[in-house]
Amino acid sequence: MCAALNTNFSKNRPPRRKAVLGAVLAVAAGLLCGHAGAFELLPHRMVYDMTLSSASTASGINNAKGAMMYRFQDACDSWTSETNVFLKLIYDEGDQVETTWSFVSWESKDGLDYRFRVRHAQDGSTIELLQGKVRRETPSSAGRVEFSLPQDAEIDFPEGTLFPTRHLINLIDYAKGGGKVFSRTVFDGASLDNPYQINALFTRPVKRAKTAQWRKIIDGEAPPKSEEARVHHVRMAFFALKSREALPEFELDVDYRSDGVAEFIQQDFGDYALSLEPSEFEALDRPKC
Repeated sequence: MCAALNTNFSKNRPPRRKAVLGAVLAVAAGLLCGHAGAFELLPHRMVYDMTLSSASTASGINNAKGAMMYRFQDACDSWTSETNVFLKLIYDEGDQVETTWSFVSWESKDGLDYRFRVRHAQDGSTIELLQGKVRRETPSSAGRVEFSLPQDAEIDFPEGTLFPTRHLINLIDYAKGGGKVFSRTVFDGASLDNPYQINALFTRPVKRAKTAQWRKIIDGEAPPKSEEARVHHVRMAFFALKSREALPEFELDVDYRSDGVAEFIQQDFGDYALSLEPSEFEALDRPKC
């Protein structure tokens, strides 16, 4: 995913992690269209069901229910992505917390311009709004984010920083070439913790027990072409550059097809983890550029 959903939804903590994916993101799903080498990524809309994968006793979380809608489109000279999340966390004592999170981004294919907007609400009340843009001289230049919301926010990122779609393209291209470890600095604007050092490890795809609906989506409505069928399993650890913590802010497990479709996403926040499985799929038209 372009930007990974990395929101800390715990009711007794401030919302420190907000993004997916992107990405799904990020995903999720951590969240695609474009080309790198000889392959293209598929413009598409996917809806994922979100469920609780695991939770420690310390988290106090008993159950989780939600959904994430991810849309990616190609605009010839740029990519646009949109992620919308609704999540309800249910705690041991019966309390519930409802979170909605939306993320929209625009990224020029030349790597020079990037724009983003984020809204994060909890139990109906907006708790964070982010909006900003980046303009840099070269695709590898260091840069400063110009925020319109909040106006006093400041973020600088170092030379070599990637925007999220270009990072995903490079990530899959690297996996297709047989690479095992891929580490890059990425700015997506989905939280004030940006930019992140994302360390990715590629391993063998995990055999998963797919539901009937999941199998229908992947094998029926979104069948890959033969050259796109290979699934790359990647584990990504996200480290905020401004943090000195030895452990990552969060981690993502994603099963990416070579056309950029995420067949499965798991978001691990340490004391609990969420699984995202496909429930709806729509292929989007490519533009005539």
